[in-house]
Amino acid sequence: MTAIYVWTLAAVMFVLELAMVGVLGYAGLVLAGRGLFGWPAAAGAVIAVALVWALFAAPAATFDIGLVKAVVKVALFAAAAVVLWQVAHRPDLAAAFAVLALVVNIAAVLPPYSTYGGFDVPA
Repeated sequence: MTAIYVWTLAAVMFVLELAMVGVLGYAGLVLAGRGLFGWPAAAGAVIAVALVWALFAAPAATFDIGLVKAVVKVALFAAAAVVLWQVAHRPDLAAAFAVLALVVNIAAVLPPYSTYGGFDVPA
């Protein structure tokens, strides 16, 4: 049962992280004006978010500092929720995304997930 919980939580976290990156890329597209500048802005936003995530918030982050990791995660997920609310005009989706991100990230710091790190789970 523990393995199922840990791997399910890891999968949900990964999907949420991909959604966050996608939403922030969408913000770049819309805010730069879908034309000639929109697509490069979207790609730039995705690259910037992925770089910040890899450096500070990923499970194997380059700079693995607890407080910085928490601040970066909160900032990026909050930015994605704001984009859903203000740019996509979906307050319902923004609230659901924010609550799900909060619940999943809190679950990730509690046992059993935190004790296994989401990877090395005994059968």
